[in-house]
Formats: sequence, structure tokens, C-alpha cells
Amino acid sequence: MTWILHASDPHLGDISPGQSLDDDKLDIAREDLETTQQVFRRTLDGLASFVAEHGRPTAAVFSGDLAYQADKTGFQAFEKLLVDAAPLLPDQRRRIVVVPGNHDVVWGTEAGTKARYAPFMRATRRRGCTTPLLDGIDFSTRNNEKIVLPDDLRRHLIADDDVVIVPVNSSNYCGTTPRVRGGYKPSEWERASTKVRALAKLADEHPTVQEESKTFAERLHKEVERLRQHDIARVSRRQLLAVAELLRSSGVPPQRQPGDHRLRIAVLHHQLLPVSTREEWKTFESIINLGLLREQLVTFGFDLVLHGHKHAGHVYWDHATGPDHVHAPDRRMLVIAGPGHFGVGEPVLRAMMLEGPRAARNLRIRTFAGLDAGAGTPATTEEVVPLWRARMDAEHSRAPTLHGATTHDVYSRLCAHFEQTGSDSARNVVCDIADSDAADTLPADYPPTGRHDAQAWFEEIVGWWQKDRSVLVPDVIGFNHGERIYTRWGDQVERAARSLGTRSESSRSLITLISPKETGRYPDDGRPLDTGTYPAFVMAEFMLAERNGHTYLDCTATFRKQEMRYWWPINVAEIAALQRAVIAEMETKPAPRPGAIVTVSNIAIYGATLPRVAVLELDRLVEDPADIWALAEAVVAPDTTSEPTRARWRHILDELGRTPESPPIPKVGHHRLVEALERALALKPSSKARTITKRLTELVAIYDAVGAAGSPQAAALIAPAREKFTTAVAPLVRARAGA
Repeated sequence: MTWILHASDPHLGDISPGQSLDDDKLDIAREDLETTQQVFRRTLDGLASFVAEHGRPTAAVFSGDLAYQADKTGFQAFEKLLVDAAPLLPDQRRRIVVVPGNHDVVWGTEAGTKARYAPFMRATRRRGCTTPLLDGIDFSTRNNEKIVLPDDLRRHLIADDDVVIVPVNSSNYCGTTPRVRGGYKPSEWERASTKVRALAKLADEHPTVQEESKTFAERLHKEVERLRQHDIARVSRRQLLAVAELLRSSGVPPQRQPGDHRLRIAVLHHQLLPVSTREEWKTFESIINLGLLREQLVTFGFDLVLHGHKHAGHVYWDHATGPDHVHAPDRRMLVIAGPGHFGVGEPVLRAMMLEGPRAARNLRIRTFAGLDAGAGTPATTEEVVPLWRARMDAEHSRAPTLHGATTHDVYSRLCAHFEQTGSDSARNVVCDIADSDAADTLPADYPPTGRHDAQAWFEEIVGWWQKDRSVLVPDVIGFNHGERIYTRWGDQVERAARSLGTRSESSRSLITLISPKETGRYPDDGRPLDTGTYPAFVMAEFMLAERNGHTYLDCTATFRKQEMRYWWPINVAEIAALQRAVIAEMETKPAPRPGAIVTVSNIAIYGATLPRVAVLELDRLVEDPADIWALAEAVVAPDTTSEPTRARWRHILDELGRTPESPPIPKVGHHRLVEALERALALKPSSKARTITKRLTELVAIYDAVGAAGSPQAAALIAPAREKFTTAVAPLVRARAGA
């Protein structure tokens, strides 16, 4: 198994401030003081059983601060650790990767000098460990010089079939004394310091100067020098160029090539982003060229970044998008911050195990908690991170996926998606609704319906499409959904409920709305290929799922084609109704709750008008002859007509007048209404009613003549006849004052 051990910030050597874990108000047993160093060593020793089970690590990473303030005892302790803990570390020293932290460089030395790195190099590089390319040591820091790398590149990265690990130096400028623009030059500071020290010496030798004044000048000198030093975290541009050359020279293209599935890991000391809410009040708290660094890490194709410094363990995705356009695919790196303040029971070390196929890695992160004295094996916690998702999300997807808590949330995002892209169609659109409770209500941002009671219209449309029997189906209108679900091939809702009741994990709880024979593509079917009509709603599958201690009935619905702006909410309301119907048929106690809904639209259309699939209200009224008769009565006896009937007339007129360039044409409702008007006239003759009947008869004749044609010629014939009919009816069905 390929696995990597990560440790950071042990601050080995003499006990440094903050390392004592005891509340030592009295100096009783200093030799037995519990410290973070002891917890670190005990926990590392406690990995013996893990190593026995999984083998020695493929690599061990120490992301800086081996010592405290570059004290020699710390580096000596690290050298001893390499020997004492050897059975728990990789079998080759070069597979131990170490980067310098701000405590591992000698403060007061110039950046890019041997004096700065000498103690660190003696304890690491000279002991065979892999270390970063160090500024001024392994490459020139002069901008006008070519990057020339050392001969043995293996000392500066690990590259095998599974991983590429590259250490990066972020501590080259820590503890340096940068010049303030317009301030003293280094030579001027030196002259000033000489004068201050001379003044201190003079004061010390003068017998009349008080003792406290004698030390003031020297103290002032030391304080000024301390204030001039800054803990500057920075990765130089020259080093980034050196890393690119290192990758190239090692056979690793700086930009990942197709087929290169090796996990790329960058190791540095300082954090990329905040890893806790704790503040650190200091100058240069973060890497000062962080924008450049993050962009380059993404460009180099790093999947994982390991760091320390903040003494706070954290695992997160860094969405470093680089210089591309804001709409470019997301590019992410997983960042793991190593803990650095080691307490008993708190995170101390991590093992990162690569799992899954090389082309799609999961990273299992096991965190080992600090061991108490006498304990044998550290407690652990685990999480698995799909590293492959970052690479996948960085690729352009042809299948938009939108998700949200409710139908209304997803609908808003769906509309926003089409508005943002400027397209009126898309392929393979997936909408994931976590909770279907609001599916039977019209979204607030649904386009205007022309009706004051839009919710009632919405419910009527949904109800009609789910009717198990309709006088319009199949002779007048080819289909609705309910007839196919409940009647044509038997009660599929009952079958779906029975399937789930028999076996809760069943995948056979299906409702289908298309027969293969309807497609007209069989050799013995003589119909033309474009003959016949069948639903765009293809199938719904119901599944039981356990979440938060409850059982839910989820549904995934597939559409070969779907109008999204007007019709998607109606379809989702239908699916929610089917969910409730399946639950009602199940005998399971307690009954499952309505759960998530996922719609898959193979061809998604974002229309500008209500689609023709919306059956006209005049046609839907045919289902109940009493509704048609009420319309006729309103014409012959308008004074006694109820307001709901008046409103219904207004809705019908409005619907017939929509989209004049391609007017809707009723299927059968207009004929039924003429028949009803003629009967009403026979019972109660009226000149106004006779005129309305005449105008409607003329309009019906034109409808019959043009058929379903939506041509400009048909629109030109329909428009004047419809206008005459509307003018005749409108005064009779106008809303009453105060209604």
C-alpha cells in the first residue's frame, strides 16, 4: 500500500516556551515535565502496530520547524529521531522529505546564504533526507542568470509510479531585515549601530553615569535590531522557476499531461489560507506572494499541499482558480495543515493512504491522537477524500447539475443557469431536489400566467396530467401521464409499492410511460418514423433511503425532452404526487416520508412561452359537462353568473389570445361549448347570446379549417375572428365591482 506519514512543527531540543503541558507553578520535577515533544515521540512510537499492518511508509514528510529558533539541540534531536524511529520511517532516507520552517533558519543572516541554512542542512540533507531547492544554495538568486540545478535531482523530489512529492522553501526571507523605502540603507544602519554601541561603551566607562543609563544604549541597539527583523514568508519567483525546471528535468512535465495519474504533492512550511479562527498579531503573517504561489501550484498540477506553521490541524479544499476567466471550471487542491501543539488525545500525526485505481484516487486520512504515558496505541479518526473529484471538476462538463434544498431553490438556479449561458437549450441537465415538500406550490419567480389565482391553475394542470382516465385520451389528445401510469398497462403505482414492500432495496420499483412499439421503428411497423405521439416523461424509479434516522422514498425521473421554464415545475409536482401515491399504497409501518427528487432531462428547452403541451382550459372542461354548461349559462343569464364562472371565461379568452403569431387551437372544447350555447339559447333566447354563439361558430369553423397548423396564414385568419368573439363575450363576464 502507498501511504505517507505527515508530521510538522515538533520543535525538538531544549524545552521552548509553550511546550510544557503541566501546570507547573512550582519547580518540583523538571525532569518529569510533560511536554509536547514527549507526546510527539510517544505517538510516533505508538505507530508500530500500524506500520506492522500496513508496512513502512512510502514517504515521510516533515513540513518544517524541527527546532526552535534554530537551536542546535533541536537539530541534534531530529538527527537522533531519524535513527531511533527508523523502523517506523521509509526504508530509504531519501524518502524522508523535510522543508525548513521559520524556526529552522538562522535569523539575522541574509536570505539565500549558506549561513542561513547550515544547521538545517547538517541535520537533514547531509543525513540523506530530501530537501527543497534552497535559494542561493542550489540555484542562483540573480534574475539575469539561468537556472542551473544540482546534478543529483533525487535529493530534491520523490517521483515514482504513484506519487510525485516536491518540497518548496517558504522560509528564505524569515528573520531578515528588509529596507523600508526611503529609509536607511544597510550601510547607514551599520554606522548608526556603531555609534550606539560606542555610546554604550562610553557610558559604561564614565564613572558619573548611573548604572541604568549605562545599559540603556545597548538595550536600545538590541531593540532596534529586533524591530528591524521580520518573519517574512515568501516563495521566490526564482524558486518557482527552479521547481518547474526540477519537474521537467526529472521527467515530470510541469503541466500535467493526459494519462499522468500520479498524485502530485507539494510540501512547504507556511499556510496558504487561514486554518483556524485564531489571530496572530504580527507583520507578514501570511505568505506575501500568495496569489502567485497558489496560481503556480495549480498550474503545476498539484493535487495535495502539506504544510504546518500554524500549529492547527485542518483539512480543506483550496479553490485556486488561477488566471482564467471567472466562468472557467473550478480548479482545486486539497490542503492538509499539520497540527503542531501536541496534547494528549489531540491530533499529532497523520497517515495518508492512497486507495482506488490510479486514475481516480481516494485519499484515506487517518489522524493519530497524542498518547499519554503508558498508553500503547494512539486513538485514531478517519476521513476519506475523493481526490479525483478535483480533477473531474476542473474539466468542462456537458451535463449541468443543479441542486438545492427545495423545488423552488432548484427552479431559481435552473432559470439563472439558462439566463447566464444565454442558451435556450442544453443536454443532460440533472436537477437534484433534497426535499419535495414544496413541489406542489408554484415557485414565486414562475413567469406570469395571466391569472390572479396562478396556484389554482397550477394545481388544475398537474391534476389533469395525473388523471387516471380522461375523455380526451387517447382519441382527442394522444395521452396524459395518469392514463399510462394507472390504466393503460395496469396500476403501476400499486406495483411499485408492492415491489418496495417485498424488498426494501428493490430496484424494480419502476413506472414507465412509453411502450417500445410507439416509436415506430420496428421492421413490421409500416408507419412513417414520425407518426404517433408519446410522452417526453419516460420513466420514474422509486427507492427507499435511510437518512437521519428516518426512511425516505426518493425518486429519479427521466425525460427524453423537457421544457424547463414553464413545464419543469409542473412535472416535479406530478412526481411529488406519485411519491405520495406510492407511499399511500405501501403497507410499511411507519410509512416512509417523501424524499428527494432527481430529474434527468436529456434535452432541456428553456422556452419563451407556455408550451403547447399545456392542454387548454377549454379542453380540460370537457372532463365535466357541468363546467361547459356553466359557461353557456353565463352567456344567456349573465346577471346570475357566479364570479368563479366569470373568472373562468376570462381565463379562456386570455388563453385563446396568447401568442397571436402562433395562436393555440382547442381540440374539442370549442365544439362542446357551441353545442351548450345552442341548448341554452333554446331555453332562454337572447340577442346578445345569439351574437356570441354566432361569433364562436365562425371562430370554430376557422379552427377546423386550419387544423393544428401554426403558420402565419393560419394566424392571420384566426386573429380577426377571435377578436370579434372576445369583444362580444368580454362585457358579459367582466368582474363585478368589489368581487
